[in-house]
Amino acid sequence: MLPLLASLAVLVPLAPPRLEDADSRVNFAHEQRQCHLRACPYLHVSARPRAAAVLSSLARSPNPPDDIPPRVADEASTTDLARFILPTLAGWLSSEVMSVVDTAVVGSSSAAELAALGPATMLTDSGAYLFFWLNIATTNLFASNLAQGQPEDAYDVLSDALYVALACGLLLATALSLGGVPALSSICKHTPVLVPAANKYLSIRLLGMPAFIAGMVLQAACLAAKDSTSPLVVLVVAGALNLVLDLWLVNGMGLGIGGAAIATLFSQLVQVALLAVVVQRKRAALGVRSGWALIGKPPPPKRLMTFLAFAGPIFLVLLGKISCYNAMTLAATSGGVVALAAHQVMVSVFFFGCKFGDAVSQTAQAFLPSCMSDEATTASRIGPRAQRLSRRLLKLSTLLGGFISLLAFGFITRCSRVFTTDLAVMQTIVSASPLLFVALVAHATTMCSEGLLLGARQLQYLARAYAFNVALFLTGVYVVARRAATLNMVWCALAIFQYVRLVQFLSRVRTLGMVRTTG
Repeated sequence: MLPLLASLAVLVPLAPPRLEDADSRVNFAHEQRQCHLRACPYLHVSARPRAAAVLSSLARSPNPPDDIPPRVADEASTTDLARFILPTLAGWLSSEVMSVVDTAVVGSSSAAELAALGPATMLTDSGAYLFFWLNIATTNLFASNLAQGQPEDAYDVLSDALYVALACGLLLATALSLGGVPALSSICKHTPVLVPAANKYLSIRLLGMPAFIAGMVLQAACLAAKDSTSPLVVLVVAGALNLVLDLWLVNGMGLGIGGAAIATLFSQLVQVALLAVVVQRKRAALGVRSGWALIGKPPPPKRLMTFLAFAGPIFLVLLGKISCYNAMTLAATSGGVVALAAHQVMVSVFFFGCKFGDAVSQTAQAFLPSCMSDEATTASRIGPRAQRLSRRLLKLSTLLGGFISLLAFGFITRCSRVFTTDLAVMQTIVSASPLLFVALVAHATTMCSEGLLLGARQLQYLARAYAFNVALFLTGVYVVARRAATLNMVWCALAIFQYVRLVQFLSRVRTLGMVRTTG
């Protein structure tokens, strides 16, 4: 709860009320000075003397000077950003942790069921990811309202987002329940024997889809309030529970892929319940509203349209990404069961590694609004605080991308036996692993640039860029699939897609002047 209260502490004006008694003014300023310096974990140490001097001047002056800024040096340092990024992974690793655990446990018992996990998780994870625009929109709007000192409006955004999340989750679950078998049959047209097992996993996972999408929104509220620790703790608890249940249901009870789905469903429900408790306690501490329910009255049409208008371009961006990643799985099916099983292992590791870059992106969206709200930022001029934040995040993302890609490459080449004991699958994985490294090393910087553009509300640009990129990528993958090319060609197409995005987004960031100056 402290990170949320601390971030709010630096958002309120520092000027004290006009107290009649001079001693009262001195005591009030002293107490407020101690409160700010004690509570704020994001106030850089080098800035504290300046903050103390400003607050002391308020104590000596009967009336606050007009030139005192409303916020004093609440910039996040590189260390602060790194401390925030790592726990932020909780919001992004939630589904991937569950899928990796399922992949490892199911793969240890059956190569066929391991292959069936690919199409099934493609529909569940990418279906849920299709609505990740709710997470991004909530992060941006919630953080912006807090930056403007409007917590009531921030929690109105949360309530609206939860309404939309539950509706979208129910819609997705219904659509996949009705069209799951035809979709799986189309995906597995070269390996139809996998459809029954894949459909069993899919049917069970769909039961928790509304709650899972609502969990995305709750995680976004925590991160927008600059609390990345609580989602991490919740993820650790849910991931450990999923592992225990997987081992018991899959290996102990012999339920196979169905047992893995049950374990993941139950773990995700527990995760959402814990997140709801965390967010409700934060809201109660702020005194925003009474009662236990996080959902208020249904949003009025005008407010709902404002939320959806912001989220629309983000939805198109995510739709493009999902189309590309799903096209990879479709192309991999042309290589048979071995290629598809190897692709499932590689894509699980790839998506796991991608979440580090995605965490940097969401950190940019959480911190950039407060930098831009108290500077004279316009479409043609980005303030120095936003520029410094952008440079720090880009440096961190470059280092993080190199480290994670090396780690992923070493793990998948030396520890592929964790996922499967099939020698043919293992050889295919090792053959394609250099392309996994090439694709992953650029991802963190790409997503950092994308997060900066989202934080700067460059939504139309991103939508246009992805329209071009997706068309290019899908054309390439279609050619690969038609020629029944190897898995290496599929991953080569992904690597090209990554670097095209990297060049585009970095160029746009520089054009906006977000990394123009030094300091």
